[in-house]
Amino acid sequence: MIHGSVDRRSTSLSHATVRLFRLVNRATNRAVADFGLSGEQAHVLIALWEMGPVTIGVLQRELALSSATLTGAIDRMEKQGLVRRVPSPEDRRASLIEPRVPAATKAKILAAVDRSDADCFTAISAPERATLLRLIGACASDLEARGDSARPPREARSDAASARPRSR
Repeated sequence: MIHGSVDRRSTSLSHATVRLFRLVNRATNRAVADFGLSGEQAHVLIALWEMGPVTIGVLQRELALSSATLTGAIDRMEKQGLVRRVPSPEDRRASLIEPRVPAATKAKILAAVDRSDADCFTAISAPERATLLRLIGACASDLEARGDSARPPREARSDAASARPRSR
């Protein structure tokens, strides 16, 4: 207990999820560093390898990244020769992002990410990992179905807006 209340760090799913994300992300960063990649870039490549060439919007929804974050990552990856933008055959205003990593390097990156995933979750059994993956997927699907979960409820936004001092 802290200040007469419950210790939120030990009871909050959001705190635990963010903490786990950061720890797993650091491990993934270390695992793919020899390839000149960040963990984020490795996950972009994995999504592209599994989905094929897609628009930034599709990739953004898949990875739950902001447009600015993903565009910056794609720009850096394009300069490194990891991806390229190609015209969309269906919409000439859009570009598709496609991976440009040689097959042998792709196999090594996937193996490094798989080893990192296994190392990160050694504390739980294979059936527990499957259950955890299913539960995380259910929560993510629910949040996606309800819209932008990063935005506070409408009443909280309007309360915050009315509390701001007005400029004159």
